[in-house]
Amino acid sequence: MNAIHLLKREHEQAKRALAQILEASAGQRGELWAKLQPELKVHEQIEEAALYGPVAQEAGSREPALQRWQQHHHTEVSELEALIREIGGLEPIDDAWMQKVGKLRLTLEHHIQDEEGDIWPRIQHVWDAATVEHAGQQMEHLKREKLPHAA
Repeated sequence: MNAIHLLKREHEQAKRALAQILEASAGQRGELWAKLQPELKVHEQIEEAALYGPVAQEAGSREPALQRWQQHHHTEVSELEALIREIGGLEPIDDAWMQKVGKLRLTLEHHIQDEEGDIWPRIQHVWDAATVEHAGQQMEHLKREKLPHAA
């Protein structure tokens, strides 16, 4: 599968899952979060390993924005991981938990807009379709390794 299509599908799934969590009853939130949290972590790992790292290395000299994006991406992922840790330290029935999940949702939406609106078109400009397809295959393989239930 094309890497961009795979990531777009995962973005849509994450947005739906976060909306579902925010609308769920207090008793359902924890279970829904337990399903989403590892998916978010693996998403960031596979896109870095199979897409952003390689594209920055291979095409960064032709498209400096992609090289800069890799560092920006690391910063944003660190912020997201910190929020995820904070959420993990709170109880799903608490208002503070809901506030953190809401903040995570907003942060993710901003991150997704940057990727989909700016970075992915740049990648598609510097990589041919076969390379984007190969990156997607790598991502699928890595995801199956890290989340066997997702296969």
